[in-house]
Amino acid sequence: MKHLSYILFSFAALMMFSCGGKTNSADKDNDTLSTVVRAKGDSTLYGLACEGCTDSVLVFLSFEGGDPVTYDIIDAAKHKKIIGQPQTGDWVGVILNKDDKHKADMVIDLDQLKGTWVYQAMPTVRKQSSIAQTVESAEDRAQRDSMLKAQLKPREQGFSLKRSSVAEPVGFVFRRGGEEESPVVYPEVKFYTEWHVYNGKLLLTSDRSKFMRNKKGHVAKAFTDTVNFVFLTKDSLQLKFKDEVRNYYRKQ
Repeated sequence: MKHLSYILFSFAALMMFSCGGKTNSADKDNDTLSTVVRAKGDSTLYGLACEGCTDSVLVFLSFEGGDPVTYDIIDAAKHKKIIGQPQTGDWVGVILNKDDKHKADMVIDLDQLKGTWVYQAMPTVRKQSSIAQTVESAEDRAQRDSMLKAQLKPREQGFSLKRSSVAEPVGFVFRRGGEEESPVVYPEVKFYTEWHVYNGKLLLTSDRSKFMRNKKGHVAKAFTDTVNFVFLTKDSLQLKFKDEVRNYYRKQ
């Protein structure tokens, strides 16, 4: 096992040297190769951005071996398909043009994508029964309104994307006794456990069976959200889900 780890580390180091030996991403791992867990059916090419990348070309060294290859990314940039800002040594995913293998239709900077992404989720007021509202006194209403105002505060929610395709929820709260009596309700936090890039899209999978079971041994059914990238910068991420476009900021 130690011998295999040494080989992987040496290969990654050799590729980094081939790409100029620079590492600009704060969260890079020496064992970048171990982060490549390909989803079934994914045609993305994975490798490193090498020295010589510009706004019009990507110099790319594939994890599959060989020499660095230069891809034209002018059209991809025009169509806003450069997700992130590839720097020398960054782990990137490339979608090639079907008709011209010298052109990339999309480039995703996976090193920049990794990290913790959150947004400010605002709660809503829990619906009160009409009977309760009828018998409520003016003093009780004033006290309730004061409590509501104090609890209507945003909460950070989102997810962390880690190496080896591991994902973790941010802001997830396990149900506790009495929570149903809270006057406010926050949006649901999806318990993502795994992530992959799949042909230019982001797959976020929730499979809680590995982490939790209720007293009867049942868990929530596993599911996968297929998400479109809109843009990615150092501190901002915008994703298009099935029902909404959501803006995230990076949490250090």
